[in-house]
Amino acid sequence: MKRISFLFVMLWLSACSYFVSTDELARNIEAQMQRELNTHQDYRHYKLKVLEVKITERDGREFKAISQLEYQGKSYPVHVLIHPDGKGYNWELEDDAFAFIDEVEIQKYERQLQQELAMISAEFERDDGFNSSVRYTVPATEEPEPVVVSQRVEEPIPVGNITAYTN
Repeated sequence: MKRISFLFVMLWLSACSYFVSTDELARNIEAQMQRELNTHQDYRHYKLKVLEVKITERDGREFKAISQLEYQGKSYPVHVLIHPDGKGYNWELEDDAFAFIDEVEIQKYERQLQQELAMISAEFERDDGFNSSVRYTVPATEEPEPVVVSQRVEEPIPVGNITAYTN
């Protein structure tokens, strides 16, 4: 009877080590991800913060999870694949996992360009040298002649290889 009890306890302990708590695994993956994002040269300058890793699906010993990453004060979901590796678990992200960074940067540049365009438009409206309106001066005895106050003439932009013709 002692042998059966001992065998049962050993079987139970080995089964517990085989099955990993999903909460514990999520915490470990979260710590690994944050460490990687802080040290990897391609990601550290973005100052990404791992808010949470939540395991959503289990297929044998492989897991699918969603990680919430914070970038510039907003949270973005990223899909994570977790698979066993000899002594523990490895994680990997989808190829386009950081596409949200591109979207945020594009929006930032669009706002910047809109501001610059508004400044340029305001400058052109204030600039009298760009005003192409025609004014008339009427001498007392002659017919009115149109007088152009000022017109800005822009030089054409060269097309093609300019340096080929300079020799």
